[in-house]
Parts: sequence; C-alpha cells; structure tokens
Amino acid sequence: MFTMSSAPKMCGSKSVAVAAAAMMAQGAHALFTGGGLTILSQNNLDGAENDKSAAILINQPTSNYASSMACQLLGEEPWNMKTSNFTTTLAKSLPYQAYLGVVPQDQLYWVSKTTTSPDKCRAIDATGRAHYVDCSIELPTLCSQSARVSNRTVDDNSANWQVQQFVGWKLVTGYRDLHAWKFRGLRYADPPKRFEYSKVANYEEDGEIDATRAGADCSQPIGEVRNGSSEDCLFANVWTPYLPRMAGQDKKEQLKPVMLYLYGGGLTSGSGKNPNTDGTNLASRGDVVVVSVNYRVGSLGFLNLNDGIHKGNYAISDMVTALEWVNKYIKCFGGDPSRVTLFGESAGALGTHVVLSSPKAKGLFHRAILQSSPDGYPSPAKPISPTPFYDSLSKNYETTTKAVLRDAGCLGTEEKVACLSKLSDFDLVNLPTNANGIVQDGTYLTTPTLNFTSPLTAHIPIMLGITRDEAGVMIDSPPSPNTSFPQYFNTIASRHFSLPANSTSLFSLPSTTLSLTNNETAIFNATISLLSSLIFTCPSLAKAYSASRHGAFKETYYFVFNRTYQTTGYTRDWCRPPSTNGYPRGILDMEYYKCHAGEQMVVFGSVARAGLPDRDGNDFAFGRLVVDYWGAFARWGRPEFPGGYLEVRGFEETKREVERLGLWEGVNWKEPKLRVLQWGGRAGGMVGFGEVGQYCESLGVGLEVLEASK
Repeated sequence: MFTMSSAPKMCGSKSVAVAAAAMMAQGAHALFTGGGLTILSQNNLDGAENDKSAAILINQPTSNYASSMACQLLGEEPWNMKTSNFTTTLAKSLPYQAYLGVVPQDQLYWVSKTTTSPDKCRAIDATGRAHYVDCSIELPTLCSQSARVSNRTVDDNSANWQVQQFVGWKLVTGYRDLHAWKFRGLRYADPPKRFEYSKVANYEEDGEIDATRAGADCSQPIGEVRNGSSEDCLFANVWTPYLPRMAGQDKKEQLKPVMLYLYGGGLTSGSGKNPNTDGTNLASRGDVVVVSVNYRVGSLGFLNLNDGIHKGNYAISDMVTALEWVNKYIKCFGGDPSRVTLFGESAGALGTHVVLSSPKAKGLFHRAILQSSPDGYPSPAKPISPTPFYDSLSKNYETTTKAVLRDAGCLGTEEKVACLSKLSDFDLVNLPTNANGIVQDGTYLTTPTLNFTSPLTAHIPIMLGITRDEAGVMIDSPPSPNTSFPQYFNTIASRHFSLPANSTSLFSLPSTTLSLTNNETAIFNATISLLSSLIFTCPSLAKAYSASRHGAFKETYYFVFNRTYQTTGYTRDWCRPPSTNGYPRGILDMEYYKCHAGEQMVVFGSVARAGLPDRDGNDFAFGRLVVDYWGAFARWGRPEFPGGYLEVRGFEETKREVERLGLWEGVNWKEPKLRVLQWGGRAGGMVGFGEVGQYCESLGVGLEVLEASK
C-alpha cells in the first residue's frame, strides 16, 4: 500500500501524491509518487483575467479515475471543452510541451468525461480535437485553473490556492495565482550571526514550512522598507510555472532555466519582496523559475574589523550562499541547476559583477545580466574609476570602519565585536556612517578588481547595459534662471564628486519638453549627460570593449534602454513623458529622460501588475519584447529565439519586432555595437559605440581606459 510516509521526499507535489495513494487503494497497478504540475496560461503582461482558458497540466500519466481525483485535490475540475476556451491558451501551450520534448506530438490529455459509456472517457490532442478512449489507459491530465490574476495589492494566498511541495525532506506550503506557483519567505541560509559569513539552510530533516508570506527585509535605515526589517532576513522567494514530479523522475527538458535576482539600493537598502520586481510575470511568460533573495546591507553586510576573523563581505557571502541553495534545491521548484542566470539592477548589478570574480561562486551560475551597474560611482575610498576596485582590509578599516566605530562609541575598546553587539541592528545601520565597501577578504574576493582584460573565474555569457539618462533621477530640481553651467553642475556634482565642468551635451532635448529656456535646458541636459556618462555609461562601455578584446566572457551583449517606465516611488517629473490629456498613441516618441531604475518594471513585466496604464498602446508590447529577450538569454545564453520558439508560443508580435531589428550581435571590440531597446522608432537594431565612445574619451573614461590599467 502506498502511503505519504513511504513517499520519497526529494521533490514533488503532495496533492498529486495523495491522488496516487487513493488510486492505489482502489487496486491500480502503477505506483505514482507525484505528478508534476504545469500552469498553462497565456500571459500578455496586461493583467487580463482568466477567460476559462487556462489550465493546470498534471504531467504524470494516470487512469481517468485518478486524474479526476487529482484535479479535485487541487480544488479544480477536469478541464471542460464546452465551458472553456481552447484557442486562447491551450492551442499554444500544448504544442509548446511537444516543442520542449516533454511529450510526443500526438499526445492525448484527459479532460472532462461526458460520455455515458462506462469504459470510454474523453481526451483531447494538441489541436483540441476530442478522442474517446479506454478509461484505464494512462494519460496526462488537464485540470481547470480558476485562480485569479494577482496584482500589487491583491495576492490571494488562502487555502483554496495552496499547494504542498516536498523540498528535500521539508514539506513546503506555497500557493498559486493564474500564472505561477509561488513560495515566499524560504530560508536559503541559516539565521546569520552578526559579522559572519552565511551558511546554506538545511532542508534534509523532516519538517514543514509555511511559504505563503515573504520574510523580513534585512536591517536597513528607517524609511527604506515598508514593513520593518530584521537581522534574521536571509529569505528567498520563488516563482515557477512548473512543479516537478517526486524522486527526480523528470526529464531535463521539463526543468526550466533559473533567474536569480539581486536588488539595488546602494548596498545599504533593498528588498527581495519589492512589488516592482515581483517574479510572477517574468516566470510565466519567460517560462523560467525566478528567485529573489534578501542579502545583508550596510554595516551588517560589509563592516570589516580587520581582525583576521570579521573581514566584511558578509553580503557577498549571502549572494554566493543563495546560489549554493539554488544549486541544491531549485530542482524541487522545477528549475534546472545547470542553467542559472544571476542578474541584478544598480547595486544588484554591482553585486553580480563582484560574484563574477568570486572563486567561491565558480560553477554555480552560467549566465549574468548587469542592469545599470554604477561602476564609476565614487566613494571616500576611491576616485572615479571605470570598474570597481576592492579595497584592502587595512585601507577599508581606516577609511570606513573607524568612522563606524567612532559613531558607535567603540573605537577605543579592545573587544570591538562585543561593543558593537550592544547596539541593536536598527541602531547600527542608522549610525551616521553605514559601511558598504567591498574588500579583498581572501575568501570571497582575492583580487583587487574584476579583471576584464583576461578570462575570468566565471567565463560565461553576459548581458550588460544602461538606461539612456541614468542620472536624471539623482537631480532634485532643474537650474533656476540665470544660473551658469559651472554653478549648477558643481552644486549637483558636489553630492557625488567634483570634476572639471564639461558642457558638451550628448543627449540634447528640445526646450519645450521641460518648458525651460534654451540656456537652462542646455545646462540641465549637459549635467544629466555628464553624470550619467561618468557613473554608468562610460565605465560599462569600457567593460564591454575590454571583455570582448580579451575574451573575458564567452560572449558580451550590450543594451541601452531608450524606453522606460519609472516606478512611482523613485522618479522625477522629467523621467516621465509629457502628458496633458493622458498619453495618446505616439507620445513616447517624444523625448523624456530615461532614468535610473526605469527598466525594472519592464524587465519584470510588472507595469499592469502595479496598476499603471499602457501609456501609448506600446508599453505592454515593449514589455513583452524585453521579457522575451531576458527569458531567451536565460534559456540559451544569447538573446535570440532559435528553432521556431516564438511561433510555437504564439508570440507573433515579438517575432515581427525581432525580425525587423535583426540579430542582436555580441560586442566585437574591433567594431563594437549595442542594441537600443525601444518599440519601433528611429534607432532600432544595432548601433555603434562611436559617438558615445568619443564623448567618453573626452571625459577621460574612453573605451580603452581598462587597457591602460592592465
């Protein structure tokens, strides 16, 4: 007799295992240990509700009796041909299963039984045609999918939608919406000890985990998080279109590429549960497993005491530990540990950059995406540089740690750890000095920089790039009348760094855009251009150039976002297109500043999820294009779509745009090019580095600046 206690607890859905147990009790001959659950939905990133076209596919073949019971245990019914719309979803998603190699082309699937014959039951093929076959034969099952589309404010995790999944020996409770299975607040590391590296959490002992709510954010300054923060914060969130069968029965083709996201926030703040980077839509449309993780920030993530034990880089250890957890357990969420993409935005891109050079991370990930890495951002420890340099322990101690200790009243004590332990996590990260410097700790980082002039520890394909006018969001107000360029620029630059003024404007906007005089507009343009170029654009172009020249990566793809959608909580008026009576079609062909973080909701397909409109009729189409590119890179290691992928998935709009744009070429240092990301318009396709590279050269951060520092 099959019982839950005898089930192999490596991975798998409890619901379908229970159905198998019931089937065994009725005298069936096969032993089932979990069915594999795939959500089939057509996700156009527009927030559209279920028209009864979606389905849950139970991959494990069973008799018709057991298939009906499995649907019931999911709170659903066998998929009904008469009341459900085959064309919207299944006409695309069933052929896709065959495309993946999961099933043969002529596969039949159990649906609702309507015949009165005791030994004949109804199944359909991938075209929707009905077949009446022996009820005892074993086929995959299609169940209804009645869960709703979730959004920024409504995400129903009640018992109706919950599912239990074995992860190692833990029984983990998650839930679903229309598009994805979700598991929130999973410990990927043991509760961290202050000023120590993290360790992978143990899922090898019996127990249960409630993964229906996200865990606490890592301790950070007041005002940075919505629901408080804690030192006990090393949690992961997982979104997946597929839950695997138990005991490793899946074919490799059934496992999905994995995308592990690191948030931004200057290494002093951030959250893995940021609603702008919710993984539901990226997982669903991209057909990937998305993971977001918290990592320690500020002094709790980086304070180096230079005592041979407490050496900083605790946040870097968290990032590597998260990769170790993914490699160990992601199969239980349907992910392929041999296709892991590490990606991040802003400080998360910097973290990705750092982990690329960590020997501890070697072999743990296989692609990387760096979005808006602030590589030229200065600090007291270093001047502007084209790539991050990791301080020695002694230098970092002098420039940063002493200030923290002085603020904490611990500088003159012998037992500095004991002294600092008297401060709460909240008090420590809210001191006047909050450490966020990356160091050569000898364990996670052993070199002074990520060397783009030779092959790297992680010799993998990468994508990197920027939004066009990154620094626009860093400026509080345009110049006032009669303010000179040097006066205005130095006022803005003094908050970041001081450099000789350069009035050349790379990105010139018409004065009508901001209702300023021509002189004020030129000053504003020049300031945004110069800051963006020094902090973001020029260093990243130099990295791409030298990476190609020296084969640092298997391939390097560069992008510039020329269409963005700024998040409501992090924006300026000029980071949005002008609008009087809504956003008529074509308005985004007018100029506006494409500011830092403006690609976040595009990459995650979360514009509609945030309750925001499609401003000109092209926002959702552009989001689909970008999500498709990011998913393709995670799947194949290049932003391309081989073998009829777009056709079989029904992504005709993306297919037309990709064909119009042509091949996204990797960077060739002899004639480097980049992809401008926008919808149609003037500058689609590949564009040479030329004009931008020349401007960077005039600033002293040209394409060959890394060559000079070899």
